[in-house]
Amino acid sequence: MKAQKKQSTNPVLLTPTQLKAQEKQLLIIDMRGWLEYWMGHIPAAQRLSRNRILKDIPKDQSIAITCLSGHRSAVAAQWLVTQGYRQVYNLQGGLLAWQGAGYPVQRGNRP
Repeated sequence: MKAQKKQSTNPVLLTPTQLKAQEKQLLIIDMRGWLEYWMGHIPAAQRLSRNRILKDIPKDQSIAITCLSGHRSAVAAQWLVTQGYRQVYNLQGGLLAWQGAGYPVQRGNRP
């Protein structure tokens, strides 16, 4: 059996200002549950399951992960790196930091 090459890259932390500046170049994925997402999310954010990401998103896609406070997104971002994704970003402080920076939040089930 071949030994797997260990992934050496880690997700890159982004501040809300950095994410706002790059939001058109990134696929923004919200890792929260449907109700949390519906109650408010970053306008461009999609809610995708891990299985859907693996199935539908190419490994060279630039992805930013978010959640409410940054904890769940940090775990998910690290997991994506272990799955071979090379351009993974995590919103530091999550949606709370996004709102704290004065950026808009969208309600409902559409990005």
